[in-house]
Amino acid sequence: MAEKSIYQKLLDIDHRILASAVFVIITVVILNPISVPFPISTYGQQYYDFVVSIPAGETVGFMLADTPSTRPQLEPATVITISMLWEKDAKIVFWNNRALSEPIYKEYIEMAKDMTSREIVYGVDYAYLGFIAGFETGQAAFLADMRKTVAGVDAYDTSLDDADSLPIMQGINSGGDFEYGFFNVACSVEEPMFVRQWQMPYGTQLASINCAMDLSAITQYLATGQIKATANGLLGSAEMEYLTGNLGLAFGQTLAVSFGGLYFTILVILGNVFFFLEKSRGGSG
Repeated sequence: MAEKSIYQKLLDIDHRILASAVFVIITVVILNPISVPFPISTYGQQYYDFVVSIPAGETVGFMLADTPSTRPQLEPATVITISMLWEKDAKIVFWNNRALSEPIYKEYIEMAKDMTSREIVYGVDYAYLGFIAGFETGQAAFLADMRKTVAGVDAYDTSLDDADSLPIMQGINSGGDFEYGFFNVACSVEEPMFVRQWQMPYGTQLASINCAMDLSAITQYLATGQIKATANGLLGSAEMEYLTGNLGLAFGQTLAVSFGGLYFTILVILGNVFFFLEKSRGGSG
Protein backbone atom coordinates (compact mmCIF):
# COMPACT_ATOMS: atom_id res chain seq x y z
CA MET A 1 0.00 0.00 0.00
CA ALA A 2 1.42 3.37 -1.06
CA GLU A 3 2.31 5.81 1.67
CA LYS A 4 -0.13 8.70 2.04
CA SER A 5 0.99 12.04 0.68
CA ILE A 6 1.43 15.01 2.97
CA TYR A 7 -1.80 16.49 1.54
CA GLN A 8 -3.79 13.36 2.34
CA LYS A 9 -2.36 13.25 5.86
CA LEU A 10 -3.44 16.83 6.41
CA LEU A 11 -6.93 16.10 5.07
CA ASP A 12 -7.15 13.14 7.45
CA ILE A 13 -6.45 15.13 10.64
CA ASP A 14 -8.89 14.03 13.35
CA HIS A 15 -11.81 16.45 13.55
CA ARG A 16 -11.56 16.35 17.34
CA ILE A 17 -8.16 18.00 17.08
CA LEU A 18 -9.57 20.75 14.87
CA ALA A 19 -12.45 21.30 17.29
CA SER A 20 -10.10 21.42 20.27
CA ALA A 21 -7.96 23.98 18.46
CA VAL A 22 -10.88 26.39 18.04
CA PHE A 23 -11.73 25.99 21.74
CA VAL A 24 -8.16 26.93 22.66
CA ILE A 25 -8.14 29.91 20.27
CA ILE A 26 -11.43 31.30 21.60
CA THR A 27 -10.45 30.79 25.24
CA VAL A 28 -7.07 32.49 24.81
CA VAL A 29 -8.54 35.45 22.92
CA ILE A 30 -11.33 36.00 25.48
CA LEU A 31 -9.05 35.83 28.50
CA ASN A 32 -6.14 37.71 26.88
CA PRO A 33 -7.61 40.21 24.40
CA ILE A 34 -5.11 41.94 22.16
CA SER A 35 -5.46 45.39 20.65
CA VAL A 36 -6.20 45.16 16.94
CA PRO A 37 -7.85 47.67 14.58
CA PHE A 38 -11.51 47.64 15.58
CA PRO A 39 -14.27 49.51 13.73
CA ILE A 40 -16.45 51.60 16.03
CA SER A 41 -20.15 51.79 15.24
CA THR A 42 -22.01 55.08 15.06
CA TYR A 43 -23.86 54.16 18.25
CA GLY A 44 -20.62 53.35 20.06
CA GLN A 45 -18.95 56.61 19.08
CA GLN A 46 -22.03 58.63 20.01
CA TYR A 47 -22.19 57.04 23.46
CA TYR A 48 -18.49 57.61 24.14
CA ASP A 49 -18.76 61.23 22.95
CA PHE A 50 -21.83 61.76 25.17
CA VAL A 51 -19.94 60.65 28.28
CA VAL A 52 -16.93 62.78 27.32
CA SER A 53 -19.15 65.83 26.75
CA ILE A 54 -20.51 65.91 30.31
CA PRO A 55 -18.92 68.88 32.09
CA ALA A 56 -16.53 68.34 34.99
CA GLY A 57 -18.20 68.47 38.37
CA GLU A 58 -21.71 67.78 37.01
CA THR A 59 -24.19 65.85 39.16
CA VAL A 60 -25.62 62.97 37.14
CA GLY A 61 -28.58 60.63 37.73
CA PHE A 62 -28.00 56.92 37.16
CA MET A 63 -30.73 54.27 37.28
CA LEU A 64 -28.81 51.00 37.44
CA ALA A 65 -30.94 47.88 37.12
CA ASP A 66 -28.63 45.27 35.62
CA THR A 67 -29.38 41.57 36.20
CA PRO A 68 -27.21 38.46 36.61
CA SER A 69 -28.15 37.24 33.13
CA THR A 70 -27.36 40.52 31.35
CA ARG A 71 -24.32 41.45 33.41
CA PRO A 72 -21.74 39.74 31.13
CA GLN A 73 -22.58 42.07 28.24
CA LEU A 74 -23.47 45.28 30.10
CA GLU A 75 -21.01 45.32 33.01
CA PRO A 76 -18.03 46.75 31.09
CA ALA A 77 -19.92 49.70 29.59
CA THR A 78 -21.55 50.47 32.94
CA VAL A 79 -18.37 50.31 35.02
CA ILE A 80 -16.32 52.28 32.47
CA THR A 81 -19.04 54.97 32.29
CA ILE A 82 -19.04 55.37 36.08
CA SER A 83 -15.25 55.59 36.18
CA MET A 84 -15.13 58.11 33.31
CA LEU A 85 -17.60 60.33 35.16
CA TRP A 86 -15.62 60.12 38.39
CA GLU A 87 -12.38 60.92 36.56
CA LYS A 88 -13.90 64.28 35.60
CA ASP A 89 -15.08 64.86 39.18
CA ALA A 90 -18.73 64.27 38.31
CA LYS A 91 -21.11 63.26 41.11
CA ILE A 92 -23.53 60.36 40.61
CA VAL A 93 -26.87 59.65 42.28
CA PHE A 94 -27.79 55.97 41.87
CA TRP A 95 -31.04 54.05 42.28
CA ASN A 96 -32.54 50.76 41.06
CA ASN A 97 -35.95 49.68 39.83
CA ARG A 98 -35.22 46.00 40.59
CA ALA A 99 -34.51 44.61 44.04
CA LEU A 100 -32.08 42.02 42.63
CA SER A 101 -29.88 44.77 41.15
CA GLU A 102 -28.55 46.07 44.48
CA PRO A 103 -25.76 43.46 44.89
CA ILE A 104 -24.68 44.08 41.29
CA TYR A 105 -24.66 47.84 41.89
CA LYS A 106 -22.36 47.35 44.88
CA GLU A 107 -19.93 45.26 42.85
CA TYR A 108 -19.94 47.78 39.99
CA ILE A 109 -19.11 50.58 42.43
CA GLU A 110 -16.07 48.73 43.75
CA MET A 111 -14.91 47.87 40.23
CA ALA A 112 -15.28 51.49 39.11
CA LYS A 113 -13.38 52.69 42.18
CA ASP A 114 -10.50 50.36 41.30
CA MET A 115 -10.49 51.76 37.76
CA THR A 116 -10.52 55.41 38.89
CA SER A 117 -7.29 57.24 39.63
CA ARG A 118 -8.60 59.26 42.60
CA GLU A 119 -10.23 58.40 45.91
CA ILE A 120 -14.00 58.12 45.72
CA VAL A 121 -16.03 59.09 48.79
CA TYR A 122 -19.64 58.12 49.48
CA GLY A 123 -21.87 61.13 50.02
CA VAL A 124 -19.50 63.39 48.12
CA ASP A 125 -18.87 61.59 44.82
CA TYR A 126 -21.92 59.34 44.83
CA ALA A 127 -25.08 58.47 46.71
CA TYR A 128 -27.37 55.46 46.60
CA LEU A 129 -31.10 55.88 47.09
CA GLY A 130 -31.94 52.19 46.86
CA PHE A 131 -34.71 50.19 45.21
CA ILE A 132 -37.66 52.21 43.93
CA ALA A 133 -40.68 49.91 43.70
CA GLY A 134 -43.74 50.37 41.53
CA PHE A 135 -42.24 50.17 38.05
CA GLU A 136 -43.36 53.20 35.98
CA THR A 137 -45.55 54.69 38.72
CA GLY A 138 -42.66 54.41 41.14
CA GLN A 139 -40.19 56.00 38.75
CA ALA A 140 -42.59 58.86 38.01
CA ALA A 141 -43.06 59.55 41.73
CA PHE A 142 -39.34 59.28 42.44
CA LEU A 143 -38.34 61.63 39.65
CA ALA A 144 -41.00 64.12 40.74
CA ASP A 145 -40.00 64.17 44.44
CA MET A 146 -37.09 61.98 45.58
CA ARG A 147 -37.29 62.87 49.26
CA LYS A 148 -40.96 62.10 49.48
CA THR A 149 -40.56 58.78 47.65
CA VAL A 150 -37.63 57.50 49.77
CA ALA A 151 -38.92 58.99 53.05
CA GLY A 152 -36.10 61.53 53.10
CA VAL A 153 -33.25 59.05 53.55
CA ASP A 154 -30.75 57.19 51.39
CA ALA A 155 -30.42 53.40 51.28
CA TYR A 156 -28.43 53.54 54.54
CA ASP A 157 -30.98 55.65 56.45
CA THR A 158 -28.93 58.84 56.25
CA SER A 159 -31.04 61.97 55.88
CA LEU A 160 -30.83 63.47 52.42
CA ASP A 161 -30.82 66.88 54.08
CA ASP A 162 -27.68 66.09 56.10
CA ALA A 163 -25.25 68.41 54.34
CA ASP A 164 -22.26 66.97 56.18
CA SER A 165 -22.91 63.31 55.27
CA LEU A 166 -24.57 63.78 51.88
CA PRO A 167 -23.40 67.06 50.33
CA ILE A 168 -24.10 65.54 46.91
CA MET A 169 -27.86 65.60 47.60
CA GLN A 170 -28.11 69.27 48.46
CA GLY A 171 -30.17 70.90 45.74
CA ILE A 172 -31.08 67.53 44.21
CA ASN A 173 -34.68 66.36 44.60
CA SER A 174 -36.15 65.63 41.17
CA GLY A 175 -35.31 64.41 37.69
CA GLY A 176 -35.14 68.03 36.61
CA ASP A 177 -32.14 68.64 38.85
CA PHE A 178 -30.04 66.44 36.54
CA GLU A 179 -28.86 67.89 33.26
CA TYR A 180 -27.57 64.43 32.31
CA GLY A 181 -28.78 60.94 33.15
CA PHE A 182 -28.09 57.28 32.44
CA PHE A 183 -30.17 54.15 32.73
CA ASN A 184 -29.09 50.51 32.56
CA VAL A 185 -32.32 48.60 31.93
CA ALA A 186 -30.83 45.19 31.08
CA CYS A 187 -33.06 43.50 28.43
CA SER A 188 -36.38 44.76 29.74
CA VAL A 189 -37.23 47.27 26.95
CA GLU A 190 -37.93 49.92 29.61
CA GLU A 191 -36.19 52.74 27.75
CA PRO A 192 -39.47 54.35 26.57
CA MET A 193 -40.57 54.56 30.22
CA PHE A 194 -37.59 56.78 31.06
CA VAL A 195 -38.24 58.92 28.02
CA ARG A 196 -41.81 59.43 29.25
CA GLN A 197 -41.03 59.93 32.93
CA TRP A 198 -37.61 61.60 32.84
CA GLN A 199 -36.70 63.16 29.51
CA MET A 200 -40.08 64.54 28.47
CA PRO A 201 -41.11 66.18 31.77
CA TYR A 202 -37.69 67.51 32.74
CA GLY A 203 -35.62 67.79 29.56
CA THR A 204 -32.74 65.72 30.95
CA GLN A 205 -30.24 64.49 28.36
CA LEU A 206 -30.33 60.70 28.63
CA ALA A 207 -28.17 57.79 27.51
CA SER A 208 -29.07 54.12 27.68
CA ILE A 209 -27.07 51.00 28.50
CA ASN A 210 -29.09 48.10 27.14
CA CYS A 211 -29.05 44.68 25.50
CA ALA A 212 -28.77 44.60 21.71
CA MET A 213 -32.31 43.21 21.47
CA ASP A 214 -33.61 46.55 22.83
CA LEU A 215 -32.15 48.57 19.97
CA SER A 216 -35.25 48.36 17.79
CA ALA A 217 -37.32 49.78 20.67
CA ILE A 218 -35.18 52.90 21.03
CA THR A 219 -34.17 53.69 17.43
CA GLN A 220 -36.89 56.34 17.08
CA TYR A 221 -35.84 58.00 20.35
CA LEU A 222 -32.23 58.11 19.19
CA ALA A 223 -33.40 59.70 15.93
CA THR A 224 -35.37 62.40 17.77
CA GLY A 225 -32.65 63.01 20.37
CA GLN A 226 -34.88 62.01 23.28
CA ILE A 227 -32.22 59.41 23.99
CA LYS A 228 -28.86 60.91 23.10
CA ALA A 229 -26.84 57.69 22.89
CA THR A 230 -26.79 53.98 23.64
CA ALA A 231 -24.14 51.50 24.76
CA ASN A 232 -25.73 48.72 22.76
CA GLY A 233 -25.18 45.27 24.22
CA LEU A 234 -21.91 43.36 24.15
CA LEU A 235 -20.67 45.36 21.17
CA GLY A 236 -21.29 48.62 23.04
CA SER A 237 -19.25 47.33 25.97
CA ALA A 238 -16.46 46.17 23.67
CA GLU A 239 -16.39 49.58 21.99
CA MET A 240 -16.13 51.35 25.36
CA GLU A 241 -13.27 49.05 26.36
CA TYR A 242 -11.48 49.75 23.09
CA LEU A 243 -12.03 53.52 23.11
CA THR A 244 -10.81 53.86 26.71
CA GLY A 245 -7.95 51.35 26.43
CA ASN A 246 -9.47 49.06 29.08
CA LEU A 247 -9.55 45.85 27.06
CA GLY A 248 -11.44 43.12 28.88
CA LEU A 249 -13.95 40.31 28.53
CA ALA A 250 -16.34 42.22 26.25
CA PHE A 251 -13.65 43.06 23.71
CA GLY A 252 -12.26 39.54 24.09
CA GLN A 253 -15.65 37.96 23.37
CA THR A 254 -16.18 40.15 20.33
CA LEU A 255 -12.67 39.41 19.08
CA ALA A 256 -13.16 35.68 19.69
CA VAL A 257 -16.08 35.64 17.25
CA SER A 258 -13.84 37.16 14.56
CA PHE A 259 -10.91 34.85 15.31
CA GLY A 260 -13.20 31.81 15.35
CA GLY A 261 -14.62 32.78 11.99
CA LEU A 262 -11.13 33.40 10.61
CA TYR A 263 -9.99 29.98 11.85
CA PHE A 264 -12.82 28.16 10.07
CA THR A 265 -12.32 30.22 6.91
CA ILE A 266 -8.66 29.19 6.84
CA LEU A 267 -9.64 25.54 7.37
CA VAL A 268 -12.07 25.68 4.43
CA ILE A 269 -9.49 27.29 2.16
CA LEU A 270 -6.70 24.90 3.13
CA GLY A 271 -9.03 21.90 2.88
CA ASN A 272 -9.88 22.80 -0.70
CA VAL A 273 -6.27 23.54 -1.61
CA PHE A 274 -5.05 20.21 -0.19
CA PHE A 275 -7.92 18.35 -1.87
CA PHE A 276 -7.12 19.67 -5.34
CA LEU A 277 -3.37 19.24 -4.86
CA GLU A 278 -3.96 15.63 -3.91
CA LYS A 279 -6.25 15.15 -6.95
CA SER A 280 -3.59 16.65 -9.21
CA ARG A 281 -1.19 13.95 -7.99
CA GLY A 282 -3.69 11.28 -8.98
CA GLY A 283 -4.78 10.59 -5.41
CA SER A 284 -8.33 9.95 -4.26
CA GLY A 285 -8.59 13.30 -2.39
